[in-house]
Amino acid sequence: MKTWVQFYLVTVSIMFLTGLNVCGEEVPPRIITAQESEKASRDFSTQEFEFDIAEGPFEPSSDSFAKHYSCPDWFRDAKFGIYSHWGLCTVPGFDGHYARFMYMQHEPQAYRDDRNVRRRGMSGYKPGRESVYEYHVKNFGHPSKFGYKDFVSLWKAEKFNPMELAELFRSVGAKYFGVMAVHCDNFDNYDSEHQEWNSAKMGPKRDIVGDWKKACEANGLRFAVTSHLSNHTHEHLFFQGETDTTGPLKGVPYDTMNSANDGLYGYRTPDRLKRINPTFSRNWYLRTKDLIDKYDPDLLYLDGPLPNGDYGLNLAAHYYNHNLQQNNGKLDGVFTIKRTTPEGFTLDMELQGLDEIRKDPWQTDTSINPGWFYMGKEISGGEKQAMTDDAGMGGSDLGQQGDLLRLDAGKVIDNLVDIVSKNGNMMLNVGLRADGSLPETYRDELLKIGAWLQVNGEGIFGSRPFVVYGEGPFRMPTTGQAFNDHQYDFTGEDIRFTTKKDTLYAFLMAYPDSKQVLIKSLSEKQIGKQTVRSVTMLGSDEELEYQLTKDGLSVSLPQQEPCDYAYGLRIQGLDLTKPIKNKK
Repeated sequence: MKTWVQFYLVTVSIMFLTGLNVCGEEVPPRIITAQESEKASRDFSTQEFEFDIAEGPFEPSSDSFAKHYSCPDWFRDAKFGIYSHWGLCTVPGFDGHYARFMYMQHEPQAYRDDRNVRRRGMSGYKPGRESVYEYHVKNFGHPSKFGYKDFVSLWKAEKFNPMELAELFRSVGAKYFGVMAVHCDNFDNYDSEHQEWNSAKMGPKRDIVGDWKKACEANGLRFAVTSHLSNHTHEHLFFQGETDTTGPLKGVPYDTMNSANDGLYGYRTPDRLKRINPTFSRNWYLRTKDLIDKYDPDLLYLDGPLPNGDYGLNLAAHYYNHNLQQNNGKLDGVFTIKRTTPEGFTLDMELQGLDEIRKDPWQTDTSINPGWFYMGKEISGGEKQAMTDDAGMGGSDLGQQGDLLRLDAGKVIDNLVDIVSKNGNMMLNVGLRADGSLPETYRDELLKIGAWLQVNGEGIFGSRPFVVYGEGPFRMPTTGQAFNDHQYDFTGEDIRFTTKKDTLYAFLMAYPDSKQVLIKSLSEKQIGKQTVRSVTMLGSDEELEYQLTKDGLSVSLPQQEPCDYAYGLRIQGLDLTKPIKNKK
């Protein structure tokens, strides 16, 4: 059997090298080119490259990260942060991945070759909708005459006031703010040493990251930066187009084919399907290291897993060691990555939560607006609300006036409470218009969130999870689109717990009509014989009647709801160290 397997593997290898498939048929040249492209894109050679990482105990290895990393208390206490997708692509609006899709006249051949549903859903081609290419040609011209680079001169950011925005974000309860340093379009929003296409030198001619850093410091907010150029999938998909393949301009090169624009559009493999490595990974490393050294972020967020082989490992080691140096030997930095998170990093979940308490702190990043970016009047304003599905994240018409929302204040708060009960944080994306102003619809929802936190924040900020996250019928959906936190629907039976010192907080996700609640997790069977000293409702001065019975803690609630959305009970007197019995 072993000999046969070895023979098969050798035969397949020979067929690959000679251009034959496993059936002995000739493989189309296009497929061979794509295979070579994939190989070239994963060349993470570090030969003759100097990483120059900061001195310290962290070495570029998973074992070293696991040994030395511990999530700092500031992050565990913060619970709620805000960040903003804002950059060059807000100028055209229409789609968060505009720079990818504007160069795709037709559905890419790669998607036609691979019928995988999820990949096709990310292709930008959705039945019955105007494509980005069609929108671009109609509104700006053909990509051979007006390319993505030409939006740079149109971006003025004339109403951008980070100090005013940071003050607002602090006032509504955010403890940290994240600025988007670079998205998948390769344009840096800071004074970049290694990318000439940046906002300090062109467009608004402002160091956007630097301006946000000053605003956060002035308002007592921890400072985060996000990089979306690190994901091995997304950045390769941008600027692939070469020419129209049909129509009167068939064969006329797009501006992506002009080598003078390679700094923005990327040095690519011959079939343009991938960016060339190690050129790309080295440039990514230098640019991200520049971010760390210049702006000293409290939190570094990468939009994907740790990328680029040894370049990613060295970048993480540099971040941690640099942070130690800046904080007198105390590690105070948070490095978040997505999907599979080994020890030594903080897990970030995109547009979704978890179904259990996680031992280590984690974060959900989600969005109040129906695209990661504010996509302009036609999309965010609802004139074409059917098109609010930005890169698979989902959109909702919640019946409000003005700009559409993906999450209203109630949804944000419900999800926040659920996340915090499971040892997590929420980082809420709020999109800005191209001119830097905040849409009033989003401001109004933020003020509602702030009003709720003003009443209930003591059970959120600085809290830790109880031995169980809660009770009730709600469970995270396990089928359908993963980016589904806008569809979570908690019931009147759902309760979420948090703790602070010797106080237990029980958040009722809906206010019962009966004005009575029975918390079954606190039954004698679950916690043994204990005594409750007091039960009060956050935001209410009304004395509550309560009784700890064998079936649970029974509480008579105030006749008047003290706030909108989730409702917090403050429970004192229990021994919170005792394990819950029979959790299931």
